[in-house]
Amino acid sequence: MFRKISQGLAISFLAIVLVGCGTPTAKTQQENSQQQSTQQKVEDQTPKTDYLKPAPQGTSVVDSNLNVSKQIMEQKDVLGTSVYEQQGITYGDITFKSGVDKTYAHNLALEFLAQLKKTYPNKAVTAQALSDGKTIDSISFKP
Repeated sequence: MFRKISQGLAISFLAIVLVGCGTPTAKTQQENSQQQSTQQKVEDQTPKTDYLKPAPQGTSVVDSNLNVSKQIMEQKDVLGTSVYEQQGITYGDITFKSGVDKTYAHNLALEFLAQLKKTYPNKAVTAQALSDGKTIDSISFKP
């Protein structure tokens, strides 16, 4: 009798574990849908070209980066900018003064991303807004 009870408990435990691992929770489903909608919003956003002027067609990568960096440095609250590649992803960082308006930083980073996509076609690119040593915004594009 003890053997039947222990076998029943073992089977019940195994069934609970398998069901728990196999079905995503409502929270997991909600997180996945939020992540997909955030990616959709980023892809749907088109930058307002208020801040940066595109480099002429046929401009070299170095000249294009210098041109965009120079334009970014002329914007308010910008301390610095850099473009670099790490693990196959091209990053464009904009460093802002402390207390920068996050909407403004996002819009400038969005334009920077658009410029990086033109300069580095068919590559993954990320534009980041930094302030006080922290990333305040990060926008990525994967072809």
